[in-house]
Amino acid sequence: DIVPTWDGDTHTLARWIIRVNTISKKSETVRTQLGMIVPQRLTGRAEQWYYSLPEARREQCEQAWDDMRAVIGSYYMNRAWTDRTRKEALAIRYRERGHERELPSDYFIRKKELLELAYDNSEREVNGDIMAGAPFSWHTLIPVDSFNTTEELQTAIKLREEELIRLDAL
Repeated sequence: DIVPTWDGDTHTLARWIIRVNTISKKSETVRTQLGMIVPQRLTGRAEQWYYSLPEARREQCEQAWDDMRAVIGSYYMNRAWTDRTRKEALAIRYRERGHERELPSDYFIRKKELLELAYDNSEREVNGDIMAGAPFSWHTLIPVDSFNTTEELQTAIKLREEELIRLDAL
């Protein structure tokens, strides 16, 4: 149960891949074993798609997580997905519909994950894109140009979270 399930929902694909990638970094053995484990963690449409592949292709995929991820990527992370995900990532706003109760730190994580999956930007560019979706009032407490890494920005947002929430309520 360490390996999360995935049902083929492309809106949850980013988080799922990040989680499996993290597991794969434990060791080379784990990375190899994930090739055989991941197919058993696919459900719904993802499972149907996977078992629609020719057996020889499935055997190739099951050699290691890198092979499995590549085949999932070529099918699900196609050009249309990339274009849609890039638009979605840039359009994410703090406390937008469906996320009305999120904390500033939740917003940071949600947007960063999608930006990093959709783009190959520098950390400063990611920081700028994250702050572009934040309320303008945040810029008085969080001067984005003073942060070189996403970790620095994330820490600053968490440190000032209560103040950011109060500013947003004004």
